[in-house]
Amino acid sequence: MKKIIIIAMSFCFTFLFGSIALAATSVNEVEPNSSASEAQLIERCNVDPAKVISGNYENQNTVIGNVTDTSDEDWYKVYLPADENTILSINSSALSGTGIFDVYDENLNLISTVLYQKDYSVMGFKAYRIGIPTSGNYYVKVSSSLTTGEYRFSIGKPTYNVGSYTYKALNPCTLTTTISSVQATYDLRNISTIPNNAIVYYLSIDGTKTNYASNQYRSIKIDGDSSWITTSMYTYVADVPVASNKILKNQWRFKLDGSVSQSYGTFSLIPEIRFSYVYPVLPQ
Repeated sequence: MKKIIIIAMSFCFTFLFGSIALAATSVNEVEPNSSASEAQLIERCNVDPAKVISGNYENQNTVIGNVTDTSDEDWYKVYLPADENTILSINSSALSGTGIFDVYDENLNLISTVLYQKDYSVMGFKAYRIGIPTSGNYYVKVSSSLTTGEYRFSIGKPTYNVGSYTYKALNPCTLTTTISSVQATYDLRNISTIPNNAIVYYLSIDGTKTNYASNQYRSIKIDGDSSWITTSMYTYVADVPVASNKILKNQWRFKLDGSVSQSYGTFSLIPEIRFSYVYPVLPQ
């Protein structure tokens, strides 16, 4: 058991072209916390996904504790707003299959019991939905029926991960001396490798080119949106605000604009679109 330590961890990784700063907030368990009256005060998870994309996990407020034996009970107290979609996120190899996470209201009425089972098919936290009926103080009690060891959890908003997906079109988009703009539709709604609720925050549009077009623009939007996301000329990349909530699992419309000279006659591009996304870790 350890003295309480609130850690703001900043890790700087230097790469060939710069550095990325990673920040997270964690709270280590402090004893005694073996009853509701001794419960350790913690803060709810309140991560901003717009910060996660730059490696900043501030306000994730992960609790790091240790069940020392089967009689050990670790109690925590946290203020939670009313929300039927409150997420309890847990990560522990040691307590998989035996870890018990009980959530009580301020009057010690049991709200929910989670029997934790680690999902080895995904990295990091496993999420459970806990319905919080009214705003107030709540308790989380951690115990184990058999095994002992370290656990990590947060409660409140979901935790977030980042990822990327590259779509490779099958057919070319072709401009001619008389056709200066063409469009194509790509359906990503049923791609199983894309997490549900993945939000696009950056994209790049490359691909296989034939010949040359001047004044070339490459744009994309969710089919049905009124405005296009236009990438920068020459590099064909674009930042997409997380707040715009562009869900990746959608039908997307691509647009190619440009001018083709008589000497070339045509210009073709088979698009290859790389989407970078952030997504909440939610119950499966």
